[in-house]
Amino acid sequence: MAETRTPRQRQADLALARIRRARPWEAAALSEIALAAKAHWGYPASFMARCRMALAIDPAMMANRTFRLAESGSGEILGFYGFEPESDGIGLSHFFVAPAAIGRGVGRALWADAVARAKLLRQRRMIVVSDPNAAGFYARMGARPAGARPSEIDPARALPVFCLDLG
Repeated sequence: MAETRTPRQRQADLALARIRRARPWEAAALSEIALAAKAHWGYPASFMARCRMALAIDPAMMANRTFRLAESGSGEILGFYGFEPESDGIGLSHFFVAPAAIGRGVGRALWADAVARAKLLRQRRMIVVSDPNAAGFYARMGARPAGARPSEIDPARALPVFCLDLG
């Protein structure tokens, strides 16, 4: 028989305990969180199938770039982000929060960690190419609109770009 959890227990299970460097063997788990978080916005299955490759994280990618994750006290991964090079700063890529952890401060904590890390790396600007549904989050975090870029998945679809000056 499955164990029944009360809402209070589940909320405690999802409490953010720490943010740490992601490990290469966690790549598959991060990819699944990215897909689940993207699907949270209600995209059709056909679109999500096309997203699979673009959202995939692999160990080689993690070896060459910074990836950090938020985890609960029980070790459950609640969300993550990665950095990628940009010509005029650092790109915040793969910023995703597990659907069950949305609205619990995980995204805000990951954002603060990313800003602090980018500053440690002496970057002058953080650039985010956002899902349209997440644009409000980045605006609330203080990033300013900076145009749009075509989507890798559907070049006819424009994605909002945000910048945060770090200097």
